Amino acid sequence: MNLKKHIILFFIAFFAWLFFFILGYPSNYFLDWSVSEQVLITLITLFGAVPWIGFLVIVFFGGDYFKTSLWFSFYASVPLFLLDFIVVGLYQGQGFHYLITHWYITIAYFYVWIELPLIGQALRKLTTK
Repeated sequence: MNLKKHIILFFIAFFAWLFFFILGYPSNYFLDWSVSEQVLITLITLFGAVPWIGFLVIVFFGGDYFKTSLWFSFYASVPLFLLDFIVVGLYQGQGFHYLITHWYITIAYFYVWIELPLIGQALRKLTTK
């Protein structure tokens, strides 16, 4: 993948993070929501947003779908972890404790590494004969 595609993947992940940050900002990044509402947003993200966005991005980029899915998993986890740590851990002073208090964000860092490669592998199998 060329540099332009890496930058595009980063910005797709960044704007997804920004959307959820803005959505959660009035409620202390979802902390003021009930546990059932936190579970609901997690399930919507897990079974709706991530697979849908992941599928579109991986198909749009073409090429080696599995390799693209791994790069997208990276950009949807590592830089977003750093952004959350800067905003919640450092700016709001929670340190790494936010990984526990914001459990719904923490699990997102991991499930993108499961879902997106599965999508990439499925697309690879569908397109190769």
